[in-house]
Amino acid sequence: MSPSPSWSHQEIVFEIASHLRNYFRATGRGGVFVSPLDVELAPDTNLQPDVVVLLKESGNKLQKHHIVGAPDLTIEVVSPNSQTHDRFRKIIAYAGAGIPEYWIVDPYSCTVELLQLEHGEYQSQGIFRGKATLPSVIVPGFTVHVEEFFVSAWK
Repeated sequence: MSPSPSWSHQEIVFEIASHLRNYFRATGRGGVFVSPLDVELAPDTNLQPDVVVLLKESGNKLQKHHIVGAPDLTIEVVSPNSQTHDRFRKIIAYAGAGIPEYWIVDPYSCTVELLQLEHGEYQSQGIFRGKATLPSVIVPGFTVHVEEFFVSAWK
């Protein structure tokens, strides 16, 4: 069994999900979910991304206990023991499943790399930090500054 994520990892996940939840409540375009929630990308491939976004038009993928098929956006907060998994193995699985957008959040550099699927492969749209906002196709007009994901009550 893998160790639980650190409290700081969970705090970042919560911040991102909270901002996304506010966005989706305001726009009515979809919803946001946090791990643990199984995402069945294929009959033999189940993953639990830290944050998952489903747009309204993908709502049929939401089953009683899990998501079946590619969500519209997955977000992973990397940790020292998940770097290889998040940056290589999951990229292959997410691209293969056709997930249009993938954010890799690095709590050590306080950055977000935004990857968009083009012709079956992810292309980096850049690494964003500080007051930058993310040029997301899935979450257009998302005006939250990247630095807001890394605010902690415990630092």
